[in-house]
Amino acid sequence: MEVRLMTLSVLFFVCSVFTMNGARDENVVIAQAEEEFRFVVGKNGPEVVHAVSEEYLATRRSGTVQPHIFHNNIVRLDKASGGKPQYRNANSPSVFHDDSKVCFFNFNLQSKGKKAKAQFKRTFTDAAYFTGFYPGDEYPVRSKKIIVDIPAEYAGIELVDHNFPSSGITRSDVNNSDGSRVITYTIADLKEMPSDPSSPPAISSLPYVMVKGYFPDTDSLYRYHRRRLDVDTALTDASRVLAEIVGNAVSRDSLIEKIYRYVQHNIRYVAFEEGEAAYRPDAPAEVLRKRYGDCKGMALLLATLLNRAGIEAQVAIVGTRSIPFPISGNPSLSSTNHMICIVPDGDGVYRYLDPTNEQISQYHIPWSIRGKDAMMFLSDGYRMIDIPEESPRKSEDRLIYNYELSPSDTALRGTGARYCSEDFAGYFVAVYSEVPKHLFTDVMAKSLVPVATAYVMTDSMQYDTSKPGIVSLTAPVVNNSAVTEGDGCWYIDLNCADGPMSKRVELDDRVSDYEFGLTGSIMRCMSVKLPSGVDVALPEGFTAECPQAKLSCSFSREGDRVVMTKTMDVISPRMPLADIPAWNAMLKAWNEACNCQVELRWKN
Repeated sequence: MEVRLMTLSVLFFVCSVFTMNGARDENVVIAQAEEEFRFVVGKNGPEVVHAVSEEYLATRRSGTVQPHIFHNNIVRLDKASGGKPQYRNANSPSVFHDDSKVCFFNFNLQSKGKKAKAQFKRTFTDAAYFTGFYPGDEYPVRSKKIIVDIPAEYAGIELVDHNFPSSGITRSDVNNSDGSRVITYTIADLKEMPSDPSSPPAISSLPYVMVKGYFPDTDSLYRYHRRRLDVDTALTDASRVLAEIVGNAVSRDSLIEKIYRYVQHNIRYVAFEEGEAAYRPDAPAEVLRKRYGDCKGMALLLATLLNRAGIEAQVAIVGTRSIPFPISGNPSLSSTNHMICIVPDGDGVYRYLDPTNEQISQYHIPWSIRGKDAMMFLSDGYRMIDIPEESPRKSEDRLIYNYELSPSDTALRGTGARYCSEDFAGYFVAVYSEVPKHLFTDVMAKSLVPVATAYVMTDSMQYDTSKPGIVSLTAPVVNNSAVTEGDGCWYIDLNCADGPMSKRVELDDRVSDYEFGLTGSIMRCMSVKLPSGVDVALPEGFTAECPQAKLSCSFSREGDRVVMTKTMDVISPRMPLADIPAWNAMLKAWNEACNCQVELRWKN
């Protein structure tokens, strides 16, 4: 589950992944455009003035377009021209409150060849928020120029190019005699930015220009954040609150678990992003009173409660896996988007507690931050910590059917049980917590038995989230379609459930790499107790692997049972576009092997 701490960095481009009308018009292109980013000395320090002019063209027929630009309490909108500007809040569905707004125009290009032009100007009143920009756009770009003007006073500022294609973007640098610099990007015939949610994060896959140097080192980045972390951590009646939370827990592990679970389950996660509040945690007493908070407020509350219980704990900022560069190598606001709580265990060992993830245990490192670095805030400074990688197999999604076959009835009767651990458990809880109450039972039953010809006895279904790091769902199940008769034999289809990543990746409109939602081990197992007096013919097993995953299936006879187990171990989340056809072919071969049926022949 990825959450956002410092998302104002996404406001630094004009039209990227945000589409006002919900669907882009492929008939529309940007015929020509020019942008300028100019560093200036403001009243309170460095500022960046951003001016943009874009001309849109309908290429084949009439079309509509909504040029737009974001602004907020720190990024000030100075000008909008080209039509009648409209304004609205730009809150995403996952954000409880923020101060981001969007200014836009509604243009109707009435026929082929019609054009419309929009101009915007805004000012980053704190240059620290200008962390980068995307040369591309949500529309194809025929011609565009981006100019970055850096005065001599800001010699430490540098632009670092990421993910540039082999053609379509060229860069030129001019160093003037007075120490100022002008960097120009010339863009020609660049495709639109993809909007597929299964694509890798934009910052790690699309052309992107990173602005470095505002913070010359992690010390200066620390000082910037430190001022915003000095909030009141006093808790009224802390002893009583802790006593209610921990009960009779005494050991260190049980105290950590009780307090961690309390914040996970009793504080509702909502993002709060408004100016400095996007960086300053809410006071722990307020989070407790309101029973909701963002990642900063929840992490600070957790650390405060642990400290009151005598357990050392600190908050830390971290960039999730969606950010492809470390804090230490890029001290910038764009390097961090999350806050967690860290508990030192001694000898350089730590527990990484993320209370925004409702179900993971205290011992598990969340997938979203593995392999990243974190800035942990101490009472007298900070410490940079490299978060370890862990085996993807520490997170599992297992679905197991135990059936019995009667010689007088081809229906399979038994139980279905689904067990999810750690990251998969957190994902499962997050997804199904959004299901309306009147649909919850039916939707949960479908997650246990996805085939239409099998049904769940929902009156006996049990859903359990009481154990940290584990989710379980069990129920009696009847499957009417798994067994067929023919030629004096019974044939059993043991492949009755797919995993969440078992579908082929469609390539018709794909222009980018593919990214799995999680890494981990996905297993589906079906076991059938056979009646006596049958001979069994088992299909062959299958194994295949690629850099992203290992696929396998096996059929076995275990006493009076036949068992089919199929497994997908997702090891690496990103699938390059060029590798997708091979992945689809491997997936097809795996599914075909899993679909082979067990043959039963009655003995004379």
